[in-house]
Amino acid sequence: MELSSKWKEITARAGYSAKTVMYVMLGVFILTSVFTALNREKASQSNVFITLKEQPLGQIFLGVLVFGLVCYACWRWLQIFITDKSDDDSLFVHIINKLFFFISGAFYFVAAYAGGKTLLEVQSSSSSQGSGKKVSEFLMQYEWGLLLVAAIGLCIIIFAVVQFKHAYTADFLQKFSLHALNQRISKSVKITGRLGYTARGIVYSLVGGFFILAAILSNPSQAGGLQKALETLMKQPFGPYLIAAVGAGFVMFGLYCALEAKYRKVK
Repeated sequence: MELSSKWKEITARAGYSAKTVMYVMLGVFILTSVFTALNREKASQSNVFITLKEQPLGQIFLGVLVFGLVCYACWRWLQIFITDKSDDDSLFVHIINKLFFFISGAFYFVAAYAGGKTLLEVQSSSSSQGSGKKVSEFLMQYEWGLLLVAAIGLCIIIFAVVQFKHAYTADFLQKFSLHALNQRISKSVKITGRLGYTARGIVYSLVGGFFILAAILSNPSQAGGLQKALETLMKQPFGPYLIAAVGAGFVMFGLYCALEAKYRKVK
């Protein structure tokens, strides 16, 4: 039993460490995208993998990152079975939480697969924006496709609202044994968490809106991911500052994940 618990902890902490690398690098790409549209195209998960691979000993680092993403995906699915229902949560909320664990795990398995393809030099032309467009194009071939695209958009919007909720209430602090941490670390967890969840909420709100707009207009080209979200922000008043804020928020979320890897309760 003790050995099983130890492996759970190793799996979780390896996963949070991998998220640290991915979000910090994404945040840096977003920050540099303020200067040129070319850099904006680099603000994608695939370019995180490519850039990491191009570094000295890059194949080893990328292999470790892919392994970490697989660990995190496994941890999320493991949480489906080991997370008990809270006395404060209804059965509906409990089921939604388990569904979220499943979707989150699936997302990071896909990310690990993409990283593995980069490691093995399997070329792929899809970007975060192109992937969203391809998904909507595929679904809209069917009669029920418009409804499903709209449903995906709504789910992403709901997920964005949850991110804003975490940022506002700081309920993520419950994941840590704050009494065992010094004041400096506790404050770092709170600040990085709030800024990181806010940045994620902004991006997911835009992405969800793109899917809903694509369904309303029956136009799959309206769908998009991170790159399209950045393009939309750039067109707003003070656009470069908004993008810089999102990039800084992603870096903060990466640092928050580092604190999770070190201090989060996982047993």
